[in-house]
Amino acid sequence: MMIYFIESTFCLGLLYGFYHFFLRNQKILLFNRYYLIFSVIISIIIPLIDIPIDYQPPFYNVINSITTNTVHFIQGESIPVSGFSQITFQSILIAIFISVSAFLLLRFVINICRLTQKIVKNKKLNYNKISLVLVEEKVIPHSFLRYVFIHKSDFENGRIEKELIIHEEAHCMQYHSIDVILIQLLTIIFWFNPLIWFYKNSILLNHEYLADNKALSGEDLNNYQRILLKILLHSNSNTLVSGFKNSFIKYRLDMMTQNFPNNNAILRKLSAISLIIILAITFSCSKETPNTGNLSNFKNEWWFPILKKHNLTPGGSNNFEKVFEMGTTNSITNRIVTLENALFLLKPDGDEYTIIRSTKAFHDLDMNIIEAEEGTMESYSLKSEDINPLRKFSFAYLKYQVNDQKVEVKNINITVNNTIQNQNK
Repeated sequence: MMIYFIESTFCLGLLYGFYHFFLRNQKILLFNRYYLIFSVIISIIIPLIDIPIDYQPPFYNVINSITTNTVHFIQGESIPVSGFSQITFQSILIAIFISVSAFLLLRFVINICRLTQKIVKNKKLNYNKISLVLVEEKVIPHSFLRYVFIHKSDFENGRIEKELIIHEEAHCMQYHSIDVILIQLLTIIFWFNPLIWFYKNSILLNHEYLADNKALSGEDLNNYQRILLKILLHSNSNTLVSGFKNSFIKYRLDMMTQNFPNNNAILRKLSAISLIIILAITFSCSKETPNTGNLSNFKNEWWFPILKKHNLTPGGSNNFEKVFEMGTTNSITNRIVTLENALFLLKPDGDEYTIIRSTKAFHDLDMNIIEAEEGTMESYSLKSEDINPLRKFSFAYLKYQVNDQKVEVKNINITVNNTIQNQNK
């Protein structure tokens, strides 16, 4: 997860930086719209894609040097001091993430329901290819999908400028609501990444540029700017609608005076597309053969020949005097190691060694106690090359005291010489 976060954030930052410095003030509005949307989507997706090739793409060594440092490798045996705690910093972060995402999702659903309720309950008029929803409350015209919400009394008395309706009609006809819904959903999931909020504001602002450009077709610029200034003190509270956003008006007034794309607009577009392609290749490709050059440093360790016998490669590993452990994720908080898809190799006692496998396990480094959920415990002969266990049992829960070699288990199935016995302890 940490590797994915680093890679996706790197892509988001680089692509947004290019937009901010080279595209933001250019009147290539339609290109900017799709650039922003695809930049977010690609930055989220490409770190999840893994295409094995022999070639190392640009930036590979830089990112690899960052992410490999997240793997822990601890040497030495611990001394018993304190007890075990299930509440970790990681679990607190997960709880915060779920709580905030749930709140944002609830707000999103409430906004959808409110808009739907407005559409159903209020009078609607067909206007060109859109529908005008006449609402009783005093609102500035705003749109969602193919519906434009306007104040009923102002519309019937001719107090709504046609430029405002043209502006909102442009939002509808250019399907801006799809972009808004997409970026809102991504914000619900990736709210903790500040770059997502930058993208959201830029996407909404670019929508206003596009709608302004349509509204100004054949209209007087000064009159349209006067309308914007007139409604400067009004606002819309629903984050799902397209409308006149106060914080954007200054930028919109500046963009209206910009000329059409200059001669280097094509070069900027090609550079943007090239950057996306380079990042896609960089982060979706990996080396076909994993780097195992550092394994030679551990050939003299007691656990190395046993791992080799079972065709296991150390990764996310911790090494102690009596225990070697590793997992697909490996985190340490308050002297407690948390491993997912864990494997524990216990130092040979006589001619036998033991392997514990578990979906999730904890190692209290102070008490030197292993607690594991749903897995197996297997014993092997040290002298034999046979990888079939001498004894094996599966468990729903296991507690193993390393120093005293005491085992507590629940719901076990024991296999001895290919004979299975069901026991509960």
